[in-house]
Amino acid sequence: MTAQLYSPEKLLKELGIAAPDEIDIEAIAEFCQATVIPQKLKGSAARIIGIGNRAFITVDSDSHPARQRFSAAHELGHWMLDRGKMASFVCSEKNFVSDWAGDNPERRANRFAADLLLPKFMFEPHAKNKEITFQTVREICSLFQTSITATTIRLVELGSFPAIIVCNSKQGRRWQIRGADIPYVIQVRDAPGEYTNAFDLLHGKVSTSNPGNTQASDWVTHPRARYYSIHEDSIKVTEDLVLSLLWWKDERQLLDLEEDEDE
Repeated sequence: MTAQLYSPEKLLKELGIAAPDEIDIEAIAEFCQATVIPQKLKGSAARIIGIGNRAFITVDSDSHPARQRFSAAHELGHWMLDRGKMASFVCSEKNFVSDWAGDNPERRANRFAADLLLPKFMFEPHAKNKEITFQTVREICSLFQTSITATTIRLVELGSFPAIIVCNSKQGRRWQIRGADIPYVIQVRDAPGEYTNAFDLLHGKVSTSNPGNTQASDWVTHPRARYYSIHEDSIKVTEDLVLSLLWWKDERQLLDLEEDEDE
C-alpha cells in the first residue's frame, strides 16, 4: 500500500505511533514523501508545492509551534487527498479557523490534520469526564501540542458530555459542529444573542472571556429554550472570529426539550 492511500489512523499505526509525544509531523511527512521546511512567510501560514512524487511544505517559522504543527499536518492533508488535482496550495491562518464546514479542499485538509494530530484512540482517554471548557482545551493542547480550534472540535466530538462548538463573526454564524448526543430539535441561532459573552467579544464590549451560564434562548431557537440555561465559554481566535463552547451541564434539559418536541 502506498502512503497516499493511508488514512491518518493507519499512518500512525503503520509507524508504530502510540502516544501524543510520538507524533512527529516532520517524520510522518517524510514517510509520505513530503519535506517540511520552517521559513518566514508573508501573507500566508503555510504552502505546499508538489513535484512528481515529492512535495515540499513550507510553514511560517514565526508562528507558534502548535500552529506550525497543524499547518504542516494541514498541508500534508492536501498532499494525501488532493495530489494530482492541484500543483500547489497557499493557506492562511484564517483557513485553519474558518474552513470547518462544507465540502472543499480546505475543510478536508483541516479534518485530516485533526485526525492525524488528535487521533481518536489517543484523545478519548484524555478527554474522558473532563469539563467542556477552554481550560480543558488548553490542557489537552499542551499535551498534544495542537491548535485551539482543532482541539476544541475534538473535545466536542469525543468528550463525555453533550456540547456544540460555534464559530461566529459580526455577520453571524460561520460554522458549527455538534456532539453526537445533541438532539436534532436543538438548533443554533444564526447569531448569538446580545446577552452572550460571544456577542460582547465580537462587538468589542469586552476583551476577555467570561465563561458561565446563560439563558439557552440566547443560543438556540427551541420555543422553550428561555426556561433553560446553557454553559457558554467564548474566546476570540482572530480579529473577527469568536469560538464558543456550549455545554449542557444538566443533560435532563436536553431530554426535556426533546420530549417537548415529541408531544
